[in-house]
Amino acid sequence: MSEIRMRVWRVGRRSDSQYLLILRDDWGSPLIMVIGPCEAVAIWSALRNDPVAERIRVPATHDLIETMLERLGGKLEKVVVDDLWNGVYYAKLHLAVNGERITIDGRPSDAVALALRVRAPLYVTEEVMAASREADSPPAAPDEEGAPPDEIEDL
Repeated sequence: MSEIRMRVWRVGRRSDSQYLLILRDDWGSPLIMVIGPCEAVAIWSALRNDPVAERIRVPATHDLIETMLERLGGKLEKVVVDDLWNGVYYAKLHLAVNGERITIDGRPSDAVALALRVRAPLYVTEEVMAASREADSPPAAPDEEGAPPDEIEDL
């Protein structure tokens, strides 16, 4: 399974109140996921890297996982969005703990929030990228110049 390096391009909200996470590869190809509002805010605050926002945010699941990994001497090596089934994306967290490699299933939104905090790389399999192009994506994709779809508001 070949993996494509991705980065978080945008977190936003549609007029119908759906929260979206938009990932892009180096060629600008988007992967658009509907996520929960708490995860959207967590990803948005990690992207901003705002020390004030970090001090006032309420700890969430990915914060707990980050602290546990740190205390146990573990490291998140990478996150891979590796499945799309019935319109739902799935991810795996690839960890190194005490010299052992461990893979754990996780929601992509939590996995991305954690990856941003610990600066771990984010990947999507080629199969998922191909399947996402075939599936009906929630909003229109960004245009060739990277302009955001009109219907998405920033958080």
